Amino acid sequence: MRTWVYVDGLNLFYGSLKGTPSVTEEMHLEYQKLLEQNPGLEVRLNELPGRVFSGKQHPTAGARAVFLCYMLPAPGMAAHEGKQADPNVWSEENGSTAWYLYDLGTGKILEEPTEILKFVRCQPDTPRHRAVDDKTLGEIRKKVETHLKNTYLKRVQALVGVKAALKCWMELS
Repeated sequence: MRTWVYVDGLNLFYGSLKGTPSVTEEMHLEYQKLLEQNPGLEVRLNELPGRVFSGKQHPTAGARAVFLCYMLPAPGMAAHEGKQADPNVWSEENGSTAWYLYDLGTGKILEEPTEILKFVRCQPDTPRHRAVDDKTLGEIRKKVETHLKNTYLKRVQALVGVKAALKCWMELS
């Protein structure tokens, strides 16, 4: 286990004891506030297809990046109808969500949501903006999926053929 994971876990635990919201809790509160301030937004979001793409201006002039959000599968389908749970069955329902931000200038991939949030935060009226060609976007997606395979899927020892599902992505240019 990495030390920083342990320390972060302790910080979250102590923060919850002190009543300090975690970054994830703050993000959920911000989302709830956004829904309250924009009647009908939740209905619009629920009507979106299984995967969405958009774009907006990067907060730093001249910089370009691509944000990708994946559902990461995990093993252990719950037991049902008298059958035992099968650890060889992987599903999105058992997994979690992961954010990635690919910086076109450096080729680096950020994974920490607290770092990524400042790039993707926007309002319902934020203008849509696209400047990166589709071929480059496809290449970036492949790079991030290779990274995901070599990190998460390897770490959890995913079975051959198990893949993460892209849910949304956003060009930042």
